[in-house]
Amino acid sequence: MKTNIICFSQTGNTRKIAKAMAGVFTDAGHDTRTIGFTKIQPSDFTGADLIGAGAPCFESQAPSHVREYLRDLPDLTGKKAFVFSTSGGAPGNVLYDLAKPLMKKGADVIGGFLSRGTCFYPVPCLKGRFPERPDARDLEKAEEFAGAVLEHLSSGASGPMPESRPGALKHGAGFYNIVGAVMNDPLVRFLMPKPKVDVEKCTECRWCTAECPTGSIRLNPKPEIAKTCFRCYRCLTGCPEEALSVTWGISNFMVWTLYSQTFERWLGDIQKGERVY
Repeated sequence: MKTNIICFSQTGNTRKIAKAMAGVFTDAGHDTRTIGFTKIQPSDFTGADLIGAGAPCFESQAPSHVREYLRDLPDLTGKKAFVFSTSGGAPGNVLYDLAKPLMKKGADVIGGFLSRGTCFYPVPCLKGRFPERPDARDLEKAEEFAGAVLEHLSSGASGPMPESRPGALKHGAGFYNIVGAVMNDPLVRFLMPKPKVDVEKCTECRWCTAECPTGSIRLNPKPEIAKTCFRCYRCLTGCPEEALSVTWGISNFMVWTLYSQTFERWLGDIQKGERVY
């Protein structure tokens, strides 16, 4: 069985989960590839028997450029698929956002897997949540899920696998599902500040233009950020010269209001005793 595990990963959290799963498929004798999102082609979906699609959680949803790419795929009728994500906050719709476009293209999506991941989103109230995640136990759970995928497929069973995260394949009605549904890119751009460039620090190394997932940065001669920026802040957190900055102001308070520990314990999925910081 040819298996392609395709993931978008900015800081490596989601990539770790993808590689853990890939190891299980490889050990079982399957032709398995792990492909980064910047290198994928439609044939990576149509040419595989089993597709794994993964991405981190942004604002309780899957990143918009990932969803848009999946919506534009060719027909996937007859393909088996699963989805996975890492989340440093309430996951909301993230798995369903990945599963829905695949199902609309005809793929049989059998399950979804979610892991914690250290939050690198730089807004002060969130940065550093769930330290050192995914940890060894998280990766072990990812491997167990991959094993369950193989067992489900070999059994010939129909429908979702029992080990799938509840709600992965249908739209939920909880508070953070609603948050994920309403936080579209224009609203996020309105609520969250745009990164600013310190021209004295910038060496025009082009790191930011290469790493921007939406291609929203170009040099002229210093970085200019286009209106398509969806505030992932990869440029800010990764710039080798630390040449970008943000004045958070009221944005930090708004994010804290939505994603405070207390609020997430009431309405999200933080478990009793789970270490957040």
